[in-house]
Amino acid sequence: MGYELRCLDASTLEEFHAFFERPSNFQGCHCMYWEFSGSNEAWGKVEPEDLNARKRDLVQKNGSTGYLLYEDRKVVAWCQVGHRSYFEKLNRISPYAKSAHDDVTSITCFAVDPSYRKRGVARRLLEMVLEDLEGKGVKIVEGYPRLGSGLPDGEVWMGPLSLFLSTGFTIHIDDPNNPVVRKVLGGLEKSDSVVSSPELDSGL
Repeated sequence: MGYELRCLDASTLEEFHAFFERPSNFQGCHCMYWEFSGSNEAWGKVEPEDLNARKRDLVQKNGSTGYLLYEDRKVVAWCQVGHRSYFEKLNRISPYAKSAHDDVTSITCFAVDPSYRKRGVARRLLEMVLEDLEGKGVKIVEGYPRLGSGLPDGEVWMGPLSLFLSTGFTIHIDDPNNPVVRKVLGGLEKSDSVVSSPELDSGL
């Protein structure tokens, strides 16, 4: 049986939370970092149960903010996706703030079950997400990989640069630690030039 992609909504919410509560390096975050308005210090003090409840409220109010990937009816991976304007926290962090007002769809998080890593699951998930977004009329998709030597799996949750480049993304904002990458969907011609970002206040 192949992979199946499903949006996060009321019908998949319980499976989403069960996925993030498995023994892993997800630390019970329930993919709430970019939807959490408080400081990093406050984030570190929030209990997983509270994040679970907040995520439930947000899905009920705002609808889907991502995709679940299934294999044999089991959730094996997750990708958070939403319009750039939804992730207001990005606006406060350089260099991401440079694209704060652009009409793009953002991919802000990947999570793969530890037993399914190093098997191309993240790439297949991204490919299927891009296909679905293009079918929905999305024109430009943006990603935020983190750079650094020897980063553990738990520190590349925004996606490795190699993953984005292998699926057709190009550098939009060139930064030594937190570049911004973009992919144009639907056959549109690429018109954005690379923006250099020599200074960094990562906020992560």
